Amino acid sequence: MQYTISTDKSRLDVDAIHDYLCNESYWAKGRSLERVTTSIDNSNCFGLYDDSNRMLGFARVISDKVVFAYLMDLIVFPEYRGNGLGKKLVKHIMEQPDFQVRLWFLGTADAHRLYEQFGFIKLDQPERFMLKRNEEFF
Repeated sequence: MQYTISTDKSRLDVDAIHDYLCNESYWAKGRSLERVTTSIDNSNCFGLYDDSNRMLGFARVISDKVVFAYLMDLIVFPEYRGNGLGKKLVKHIMEQPDFQVRLWFLGTADAHRLYEQFGFIKLDQPERFMLKRNEEFF
């Protein structure tokens, strides 16, 4: 399968991204279209496309481009899974010159094996990290 990865936000199928996040993901159930659009507007985004320009996947990164980067909302749409596309998308993102940073973060409930291939580990010093949840915001 031929594919391209683009950071051109105008190519993103925001409706498909929203539909997946809102209705199928475990981490963003119920997130509104407005909030998905705002998150895209304020992130570095990567769309994964086939030869016919159909979007196969998506990911976004928040970063200060020096110290940290946070990989979020990585999606390979279900009908395109099993072809190594998630691995290719992560590899592409991790190799970007802007994201050669000290610390990478992400959250996952089920894709540990994918991310371990790129050096991600469980927090080795969790006592140093804190988290604040605002459950009323999706």
